[in-house]
Amino acid sequence: AAAAAAKAAAGEIDEHGDDVEEGGGFNPATKKVQRALRPDFTGFAGKFVNLSPHTLILYWESPSGEGFEIATATAFQAVGTATFPGHAFYFAPEYDRSRRLQLYIMTADEPVHWYDPLKDDDRLYRSLTVPEREMYHLHLANMDYSRDYLVHSGRPYLGMFPFTQRPTHHMHRPQYFGQQLQVTTDETHFLRHPPDHPAMTQLTKQNYKERRKGNNTPLLPQYRAPDRLNLTLTVLSCRPRVFEIHNFLSPVEVEHILELTTGLRLRKSTTSGDHRHDRDVDRTNTRTSTNTWIHRPRTPLVDAVYRRAADVLGLDEALLRDRDRGERRDAPTRAGMAEALQLVHYGPQQEYTAHHDFSYPPAAHAHQPTRFATLLIYLNGATDGLVGGETAFPRWANLESHGALQVEPEAGKAVLFYSQLPDGNMDDLSQHAAYPIKEGEKWLANLWVWDPLME
Repeated sequence: AAAAAAKAAAGEIDEHGDDVEEGGGFNPATKKVQRALRPDFTGFAGKFVNLSPHTLILYWESPSGEGFEIATATAFQAVGTATFPGHAFYFAPEYDRSRRLQLYIMTADEPVHWYDPLKDDDRLYRSLTVPEREMYHLHLANMDYSRDYLVHSGRPYLGMFPFTQRPTHHMHRPQYFGQQLQVTTDETHFLRHPPDHPAMTQLTKQNYKERRKGNNTPLLPQYRAPDRLNLTLTVLSCRPRVFEIHNFLSPVEVEHILELTTGLRLRKSTTSGDHRHDRDVDRTNTRTSTNTWIHRPRTPLVDAVYRRAADVLGLDEALLRDRDRGERRDAPTRAGMAEALQLVHYGPQQEYTAHHDFSYPPAAHAHQPTRFATLLIYLNGATDGLVGGETAFPRWANLESHGALQVEPEAGKAVLFYSQLPDGNMDDLSQHAAYPIKEGEKWLANLWVWDPLME
């Protein structure tokens, strides 16, 4: 059953325009079909699954043999990190962190590792509770599915069979580089800033309810461009799916978002808009920027950014906020599926090395919630004195370059990319980096949307 499901999922990927890892396309210069060039960058997502009934600590072992703590894996759960061939990791008990239970040497052909002390210890297996046995056998089924998925699709399986399903959200389908998709939205640009307007206070649930009753007419139209706003999504990459959107924000909106940082304390960047996860601050200096969070109801201008983003993604704006009872009954919860807007600042030499935006949800979670798409919005660029700071996708599939796809910052421009594939698997190729700042400083905002719910 797992093999049949894996083969069907691989076929579904092909149906939606994604070929296998080694796939390529028609090269008009040579008039031949050729394989995509192998990228210079050799990194990938590593996933480590704890199949024991005890909490374990995952360590990265440096070339000198020193261990660096990466993550805590509770019983029958998975953790992960970006890695490279030859990297060494090991699990250690929480109560004895000097004890290496199993060492893993990473290869691109085997990015997922399972620590399974039960297969050779019948006594330990018989000591499991019924729920623990169910979790164990769930992982064994997922292990079989993962191997078959790799055979049929050429991609590692980073999801959780059978719970990982196709995304519920719309996904744009790129077909070729330079392809342009058109999106029209009622959320037009703000052309003037209304600093003393009484409507510039924080929005409430009553404001959202009144707007729904008023046929969703945009707020403060006297300060905005008339008619509707046309946006162009230009395909930069098909694998991973990456789109560039010029003039997503107006200069007034860029200024407003930057002004909102006044008085807000910027902290060393984490990657979650839920401060319950602040304990997960990066200890390895892969990210050296600082950030803060701006919630959607903060001002009507911020709310307009979310509504415009929903139109770009092809989603109902109601999915990106908490909803009233009876609103969008098809959604699994009433909670919004978008994080707070993350405002990030990079100073000279600061960077964020190649990483992924997705995470590994609890193994038995029926919905397998994780980040679905990232809308990265630049707030300044070269005209503001910025040199460097490009957003790079080092593993994009193309026929001409072994190097990374590089997107240059430009005030008001947005980049959309997906962290999931059409079959629901995480897209390992969505790995991306922020290159170091050579001169000046860099400001940007991240808007993360989850599927099918946010936790």
